Amino acid sequence: MTVTNTLKPVETTSNANYLKVARNIAKKSGELLVERLPSELNLAVRQRRILMESADREVHDYMYNELKLHYPSHSFISVFSKNQKFHKDRPQWVIDPIVGLANFGHGDPGFALSIAFVENGITELAVVYSPIFEQLFTAIKGGGTYLNGQKIQVSRTGELQDSLLSTRFPYDIRTSNVTNLEIFAELILKAESVRNNATASLDLAYVASGQYDGFWAINMNPWDLVAAALLVEEAGGKVTGLSGEPYQMEFGNILATNGVIHNEVVKAITEAKSKYEIENQTSKRTTI
Repeated sequence: MTVTNTLKPVETTSNANYLKVARNIAKKSGELLVERLPSELNLAVRQRRILMESADREVHDYMYNELKLHYPSHSFISVFSKNQKFHKDRPQWVIDPIVGLANFGHGDPGFALSIAFVENGITELAVVYSPIFEQLFTAIKGGGTYLNGQKIQVSRTGELQDSLLSTRFPYDIRTSNVTNLEIFAELILKAESVRNNATASLDLAYVASGQYDGFWAINMNPWDLVAAALLVEEAGGKVTGLSGEPYQMEFGNILATNGVIHNEVVKAITEAKSKYEIENQTSKRTTI
């Protein structure tokens, strides 16, 4: 498939029009991802890595070029950005072409892409798209969260013991002393179940839709979280740091729940930190 710039630039700068452009770009990017899925199972490791890296870069460049065409004065942050700083003095797009890259490389359908628009340090809109399941999650700050055009809300589950949670382990789990394993061990015994799908944005979107009751992660990249965090908030959920402190997009730690079980999850995480003497470490990118 030859990628051409088919979307016409828009002059208006309202969030509704930003969302329209982002939604269209997400759908086109999703088509690219589906076309680039492995054509056969059991690829050799080297072949799989080449495929993953190529698709990640190609779809990123398509997303970036389309957004840049529409908004040439805006800045960007992604895994491929030379400057991975959040700017509070200019509009900024936060993009992730493949959330769940390993899943994609193995032909697992559990992957997605995400786009967020941030202005004055506030996430104004979000798009998370699962192309295999054709699930398009969108939100504008103050306007609610939608799945394929239908408004959605978080679950009403009232107790941790009845809750389905999800998590994502750090990318550097093999080398870091912050692994998330201790918190996982604590919550797997207190929740109904805990998933690890390795697709942070999509898991957070499922918290927004009520399919999951909560999600937490440590030392993630911000482009994995920023868009989906708004989905949860606009669906009536609660998003904080692991100790219940305000969520900050430049940090890689997050706890998102339906709000009802939030304090109970914070308590369990605090107990896990105390029990295993976890150091309060975060990965932070400078905000200027």
